[in-house]
Amino acid sequence: MTADRLRSREVLRNALLFGAALVLLITANVLSQFGDAFQERAVYVLFAANVALNAAIIADLCIHIHRDFTMLVFVGAFDLLLLGRVYIAFLLKDRDDLLYNLEADSFRNLFLALQIVTFSLLCCYAAYKLAAPLFFRREQAMRERKPPAVQSDGLAPIIRQVSVFLLAVSSLAFFFVLANTILNVAKYGYLGSFTQEAEKNVPTAISRLSMFFAPSFAIFLATLPNRRQMKFPMAIYAVYMFASLFTGRRNTFVCEVLMLVIYFVMRDSLLPKEKRFFQKKKVLWSIAGLLLMMFALQRIAQVRAGTLTQEDGFFSSLTNFVYSQGATFRVVIQTVNCWDRFDHRQTYLYLYFPFEQFVHNNVLLRTIFGYTPLLNIQNMQTALTTHNFAHVITYMVAPDRYLSGGGFGTSFVAEAYVAYGMAGVAAVSAMIGVICRFFSSMITRPWPVIALSLIAVKDFIYIPRNFAFLWVTDVFNLTYLCFFLAVYLAALLFATLGAHMRRPRACVGAGEDGA
Repeated sequence: MTADRLRSREVLRNALLFGAALVLLITANVLSQFGDAFQERAVYVLFAANVALNAAIIADLCIHIHRDFTMLVFVGAFDLLLLGRVYIAFLLKDRDDLLYNLEADSFRNLFLALQIVTFSLLCCYAAYKLAAPLFFRREQAMRERKPPAVQSDGLAPIIRQVSVFLLAVSSLAFFFVLANTILNVAKYGYLGSFTQEAEKNVPTAISRLSMFFAPSFAIFLATLPNRRQMKFPMAIYAVYMFASLFTGRRNTFVCEVLMLVIYFVMRDSLLPKEKRFFQKKKVLWSIAGLLLMMFALQRIAQVRAGTLTQEDGFFSSLTNFVYSQGATFRVVIQTVNCWDRFDHRQTYLYLYFPFEQFVHNNVLLRTIFGYTPLLNIQNMQTALTTHNFAHVITYMVAPDRYLSGGGFGTSFVAEAYVAYGMAGVAAVSAMIGVICRFFSSMITRPWPVIALSLIAVKDFIYIPRNFAFLWVTDVFNLTYLCFFLAVYLAALLFATLGAHMRRPRACVGAGEDGA
């Protein structure tokens, strides 16, 4: 009876919150049809609809927090990166400067940009919910705490040891490459480093070896090690995470942290409720830690920009962090502002740029087809010839800023919209929702799937400010697949050799006992 009451309350809450969001969405679109005089009102109603939609989605996801944690993290990243500036501009800034703060040419353009972002979030969530039947058995196995596929794999302990060895070896090369990146930033400055061609101080062999650092750690986590086994690899990875902050790129640190949190929450869900680490009290402490991390990251950005002052308090730092991170909304609004300046016969190429970049920069494919490498250096030649939307939109709007190393970045929402309109936004957003549903049960799968999922989940956390299909080339590239196969064959070889070594000893022992 209690379960039925809880379901009834859940259905009633969803009906009220999603119903309110739907009514507000319809009202906003009706107002937008009455001409320019009603555009400002339509924008405010649409903002209220967005707030209601977010409240409904987050409330629904929190009911089954362990299962839906990955989607909850994605929604948080989406809100921060694409809507953070919008929320601050509406709630804390002077509303008379709304168009200026959000860089909109008109309320009509602002309405369309906010509608695109809201529609994308709705499609992501709808696809996530509708994809539930595809993963029902996997999610049921997690609820019943059945052993993951990794635990039934006899090679898992050997694969774990091989991955730790490879992690230690590749870390030497990886930290060498990372140190060169840090020195490049120290030499030219954070923005200046984007206008310089990478100095060839890293030998090719070291560069190739460094590529195995991330997949080695992903394989290690995929074998579900215990706390004792985690100490050394986690120490190496923690050094990398904190060292990455010296490159000036905060997103690397944040994505790595969130990937680890998602992984440990999923592992925690396999334990009985009384033994779980993530309980109410610790969740509150985690939220406090998140706020402190946001404060620290904002201070790092101020140090990087040389704007750090003692007058900035804790609340103002958090507000500035959300406002600055939400700058990705400007990619969408500038796409709407500059809509007539695009050659729409070619704009679909922006969506598929990661594939173009992969083909040009992959050594094997480049040799076969005779392509030249694509270098994302911020100069005029790159801006006029590239299909990298981050370069195109920044140069189109602010060429001087682009040539000095600044940039707007990109977003899967803007790329999908400029390529195929609202249909493209719906399709790409639905794809993201389905894949987030796949992540909700990834811990039940074999170790190669878990490892690839951990690599991919970092891209999906950052995809509101990233290319729509970069995750495809990051995950399903020949280097990683061959590396995974090599690790498996090495583990199989060690297992076979170990069996041959144990078998003679067992035979001798039996003979002596028989004698």
